[in-house]
Amino acid sequence: MNGEERIMEAPVPVKVKGVYIAEAEGGSPAPVVLLEDERSRIVPIFVGLSEAISIHHALTGELSPRPMTHDLFISVLEFLSASITGVLIDDLDGGIYYARLTIRSDGRQSEIDARPSDCLALALRSRAPIEVQERVVADSSISKSDMEKLSEIENYLQ
Repeated sequence: MNGEERIMEAPVPVKVKGVYIAEAEGGSPAPVVLLEDERSRIVPIFVGLSEAISIHHALTGELSPRPMTHDLFISVLEFLSASITGVLIDDLDGGIYYARLTIRSDGRQSEIDARPSDCLALALRSRAPIEVQERVVADSSISKSDMEKLSEIENYLQ
């Protein structure tokens, strides 16, 4: 894709639908975060267990007795008078998603390459908007029947 096509492509706002467990190849459970756009298209992003728990806690408002890594990052940003202004999941290559975290500090915005799982955990904590490039949504969205194979993460955390 040339640079001109990338500029014209509009990102799609999404919400985090929830954190689920999928049975991965070989039968072992794999955490997956589901993102949903306004057209009800669902984008699955497989994440690590600690990131899944962090995202789940951000969604449910659960607080750990001690700050976890994503909570610490938000505290450091606040201490530095910086803030997260958005997250963009902008590419999918070989089953791997790529994302950028946008941070405002000292009157300027900077984009930082980051894992989508970390971006989602931080965006939820800071109430920053989450967007996905349209081509990524189009290439990776799953059907409603695929969702029926997933279990709520709470079933595994108990």
